[in-house]
Amino acid sequence: MRLKATIQRNLLFFKLAQAVEKVGKSLYIKFSKDFVAFGANHGIGDDPNEGGGGLQCWSRLPAVNTRLTLRQSIIIRDKKIQSLMGALFYGYQIHSNSNDEINIELKAEDLLLAMKSAINSSSVTMRMTGRTADPYLTFVVTTEDHLGNARPITLDIPILKILTASGAEDTHAFDEPGIDDPDVYIMPPQLDRLRNMLTSYKGLCDYVVISANLQGDMVFTTSNGDILDDRDVPSLTPPQTRTLSSGSRRGGGNEPSATEQIMRRYGEAEKAQVETRFSNLFNPPLAEAPQRNTDGTYDSRRDELKADRTINRPGKFDSVMIRVSDLQRVLQSQNVRPQNVICSLLDNQSILFMVYMRDTDNATLVYFIPQAGCI
Repeated sequence: MRLKATIQRNLLFFKLAQAVEKVGKSLYIKFSKDFVAFGANHGIGDDPNEGGGGLQCWSRLPAVNTRLTLRQSIIIRDKKIQSLMGALFYGYQIHSNSNDEINIELKAEDLLLAMKSAINSSSVTMRMTGRTADPYLTFVVTTEDHLGNARPITLDIPILKILTASGAEDTHAFDEPGIDDPDVYIMPPQLDRLRNMLTSYKGLCDYVVISANLQGDMVFTTSNGDILDDRDVPSLTPPQTRTLSSGSRRGGGNEPSATEQIMRRYGEAEKAQVETRFSNLFNPPLAEAPQRNTDGTYDSRRDELKADRTINRPGKFDSVMIRVSDLQRVLQSQNVRPQNVICSLLDNQSILFMVYMRDTDNATLVYFIPQAGCI
């Protein structure tokens, strides 16, 4: 088993470690010939003061530039030129008996501290060292003193576990999370605006309900964490006579507003009912594969329902309730300076954030959060 590489995007590696470290204590890394994938889960025991459980973070980056031949990669030795091509490593060497894949588990905090030391370094090399029973992921960080002399520093990160191929398949953190058939897909506001909003929510509630529709509306509402049964739904003023703020419903007919739907399903927050509404957001068109039944035939009825939803009822809000602390962890992805963020929502089940990173050939940082109480 052999792993050796020179990291050419130190800052990106650090910011990625910073974002993943906020999710879980353990970090899972898959090294392969073409890519490196990072995964982390926030388990219920990771933070007993805030609960949690179910939040998953995953990212995949090109390990080397696949658009270059081996000869080209040797000729183009300039680190700045290669870094513009999106790859994380150069001089990358990997070998194992598991199809040239290496799957490891280590402490996320250890990797973050090592990469923090490497931000302003002149070069960083990474390799696996030690014996199989006592392995390390070793970083040699080279800095320069005021005279220009190189000063290498060796940092050893203990590897908690080297997983076999079958062990990696059974580890949930190595799987890319996703929502196969979302009800709503929308580009949320800038992440720093959401972080400022959540700062005020933190002292009022532990849960937030996220609602969105296909007309560019997105609503964040405080919640006490209860999911009401239909028999417990409070009586509401009919939507025809209820006064709504500007932008809350456009062309939705008699569809209930986001506030009404939230109150019917989740009730009112105990301390304060606070709602933050964003309008005129962008609903990106997504390429979707035809839905198949279990017997292999196409589900035409499902396509008809989706077409009815998209064309005739775009103002319908779909909602999911999650912990405020989980959403705050997602918003830490602001550190990677995302180019775009797309939010996919499956009503009353889960929400997915896809954070597209700059200069990485459409590499993403993916966050999956199931509805609170559904794990």
